[in-house]
Amino acid sequence: MKTISSIQDLRKAQAGVEKFKTSYPNTYYRLLHLVNFTRQLQFKYEYLCGLMLDNDAYANRFAPHFVQRSIIDLYKDEIEKIHKHPEGLAALKKLMAANREIGYENFCLLVRGKTPEEIKGVFRMDKFG
Repeated sequence: MKTISSIQDLRKAQAGVEKFKTSYPNTYYRLLHLVNFTRQLQFKYEYLCGLMLDNDAYANRFAPHFVQRSIIDLYKDEIEKIHKHPEGLAALKKLMAANREIGYENFCLLVRGKTPEEIKGVFRMDKFG
């Protein structure tokens, strides 16, 4: 889901991610692991989010091609581990739904610690001086 999001939407989502991180630290670190794993495998964040949200039809649109079945199985096994945190997973699903307009890629970048300004490519000049 590619979307154009405002810096205000990203800041609102960032605040939500930070609150989620403090409220559900175990689920947050499992999510961070999944986001980083997705990046390392060069899979699309939309694939991860579709699988986490049990939306197989959506996930299949972004499924990686030419990847061995064993890698996909390993990846899905890692995603299943977040289901061991049902309260955190419910809160995560709610957070993702509330911030759907920024897109799953931007959401995952916020989880990885990117700032809204980094996502939008806005930098202050005094940072470089």
